[in-house]
Amino acid sequence: MKSEKIKILIVDDEDALRFSLASILELEGYEVQSASNGFEAVEIASKESFDILISDIRMPGMTGTEAFQRIRKIQPNIIGIMMTAYALNDLITQALNAGAFTCLSKPFEVETVLSTISDVISRPFAVVVDDDEQLNAKFLAYLKNSGLNVATAQKDVEKISFMLKHKPDVLIFGLDEDFKASKLLFQNLKDLIGTVPKVIVVYDESDAGNIDDIKKLGIASFVKKPINVKDVFLFLDKDKRKINVAMINLNDEEFIELKTLLLKEGFNLFQYGTANDFFDELKDCFFDAVVINTPIEKDVASFHDKLQQEMPNLGAIYVLNSKADIDTVARKACFYTIKPLDIDKVVNLIHQITKE
Repeated sequence: MKSEKIKILIVDDEDALRFSLASILELEGYEVQSASNGFEAVEIASKESFDILISDIRMPGMTGTEAFQRIRKIQPNIIGIMMTAYALNDLITQALNAGAFTCLSKPFEVETVLSTISDVISRPFAVVVDDDEQLNAKFLAYLKNSGLNVATAQKDVEKISFMLKHKPDVLIFGLDEDFKASKLLFQNLKDLIGTVPKVIVVYDESDAGNIDDIKKLGIASFVKKPINVKDVFLFLDKDKRKINVAMINLNDEEFIELKTLLLKEGFNLFQYGTANDFFDELKDCFFDAVVINTPIEKDVASFHDKLQQEMPNLGAIYVLNSKADIDTVARKACFYTIKPLDIDKVVNLIHQITKE
């Protein structure tokens, strides 16, 4: 986030907190506006852009979660920091699933808010350059959720030049099937993007034989799909990021506690109803771990083989319904737990996988 003055919108129906928080943030050098309810916040956001939204969750008329979701449609790049004095697990989960950065528990120290804002605005800024809008939407969502401030630009010299004025930490290019066009683009941008700290070109294995000419320009590093968010952070020489966890067939009640706990610990969760839904998106998604309820795939070994083939660095945890499957997962060196679900064990396994 490179703005000279960060703009913050505060939303809370409690006048004293809203006024005091606004005064403190203004003294810290932020540009602040405030709203007493969600409707007013949405109206303000429809007329003026903001970098950060700080909103109470429980408010009359429109919840903070609903306000955040509506504002995100108007301003997709706004970063949400939610607040609550209540155990509103459903609303907190909805807000975090919608892309909120975190949820603070009231009452909180002023230093907590300031450090959270500092954390938000110090995140690396990435620009994704690609003409595929659908791919961009997915890519941007996962990079945002992982802890990057991101924007997108089409493969046009003028548009990319404009984005470079915002001094991104990294440019991420999706490689075109038209390699001559890609090479020409890089040649035209060579002097400009040479000033960017990191440039990453993402390519398919089928493209490997066609990228030598671009490599010779010496202005980029190359990462083969499926790309892992870890790779991006390694290129940035940073390791502070949020962890992405996919959950397959975990809709029943016994998994609500697991989901709520992981969200509170700062994990990003992406839920899929079927294995096919998961595999359909896997090539464009960036996960660190996946938790699978095994009834979705009777042949655990085949499922795991396919998973490792498509994303070999993805850690898997199988929730088994029967001890009969233990030998299968043991032979594959998989992580597993057996129902009834041990929430703490699953969380510990995710921590184990994501720290490796």
